[in-house]
Amino acid sequence: MSTATTKKSRNPAKIGLLQEAVETGLAALPHTFLEKQISKKLKEQMATPPEGLARQMAEHLLSGSSEPFNAEGVGDDVDVHITIDESDMKEVEAGILRFQDEDLPELLRSMTEDTAKRTLRSLKTSWPNEQQMQESDLAGFRERMQHRWEKPLGQLRMLLTMVREWCGEVHAREQGATQSTGHKTRELLIRMLVRACQIADEVLCLLENGFADGAMARWRTLHEIAIVAAVVSQYGDEITERYIEHQYVESKRAMDKYNACSPDLGFRPLSARDQKRILEEYQRVITVHGKGFKSDYGWAAHHLMKGQPTFVDLETAAGRAEMRSYYQMGNDNIHAGIKSMYVRLGLVGGFGGLLSGRSNAGLTDPGQNTAHTLTQLAVLVCGSQPTFDDNVVSLMLCELRDEIPRSFSKVDARIKAEEKAIRTKGRKPHTKRKP
Repeated sequence: MSTATTKKSRNPAKIGLLQEAVETGLAALPHTFLEKQISKKLKEQMATPPEGLARQMAEHLLSGSSEPFNAEGVGDDVDVHITIDESDMKEVEAGILRFQDEDLPELLRSMTEDTAKRTLRSLKTSWPNEQQMQESDLAGFRERMQHRWEKPLGQLRMLLTMVREWCGEVHAREQGATQSTGHKTRELLIRMLVRACQIADEVLCLLENGFADGAMARWRTLHEIAIVAAVVSQYGDEITERYIEHQYVESKRAMDKYNACSPDLGFRPLSARDQKRILEEYQRVITVHGKGFKSDYGWAAHHLMKGQPTFVDLETAAGRAEMRSYYQMGNDNIHAGIKSMYVRLGLVGGFGGLLSGRSNAGLTDPGQNTAHTLTQLAVLVCGSQPTFDDNVVSLMLCELRDEIPRSFSKVDARIKAEEKAIRTKGRKPHTKRKP
């Protein structure tokens, strides 16, 4: 009940039956070749052997029976003596091996291609009906999701709307103000908040459609933006300049990867002019900022006094190290580590299940984390030089942010209780009523 598993396909393709048919045919090879050998011997003794006689004799020999063979449907006046010796069996074995080595691969290839084409045509013909049924299933799932999670998802969307409007107002105010110290940093931070709003909307889209694990992965990016914003805000224009110029390090890295892969992909190499421009910019920023600038977070190396700072160093500098475990959970949903194969937010009750699609469970962590991080970033960016209105909006956001985890948790607890009741009922032994 916790998962929205896709119903078994209603299309006509029965791929498993094809493999079964091939295996049955291969198992019959000894009988087929032995029957062929017997048929050849029968023709040496009679002009027209009775139909089915060779098949019956082959079946009798392969059965291992020691009883005399009596053919069904053959007259009593037919008297045939056939000897199958070791040389005959070797000929049968050789025929089987020759067929497997020479004829079977081509036969299987031809059968596979023909079956794939015919099956795909059949699927295409039946697909409109299947698609209509899937869309009906999905509409029902979304309706149930909306009914169950309406309050927390509505609160989260309300929070996002408030942040967007606040960001728009602050941006308009910045645009109309005289440029001063810190203007470049403010502009960068607003860009970060704008991107964060888009990611939060993606999180909401995933949550509304039952993809809690995907939502957690998108929250991971939101967290990264918030951490970078906090570090940039802390050190101001100098680190902002380094952050912006770090794009040339990333361009050089992207160019190297493209050059390594483009021949195998069949792509044209970058022009000599573009490569020269990227290399010149790269050499310039390394000369200005030092060798430590080459690393992934080299833009922060100078201010954090780390040769090759890591994201953990950035989290520590931002004072957000407490979110490290949640960040790791987001990593698990992006990479192909073993955790991602067994731990799914959309599953209720441990590792036992498999989840290949949507689920109505597991929305709490990505939902509450998104509310927390988006509010944190909005207050950092829009509340750094607050007016009275900014203070009011900031307090409103924080109050709504605190309500959201409770709303998510209530629905989550209800789902877990319902799941437990279903499982308990399933394990309960049936007892007869007393007379």
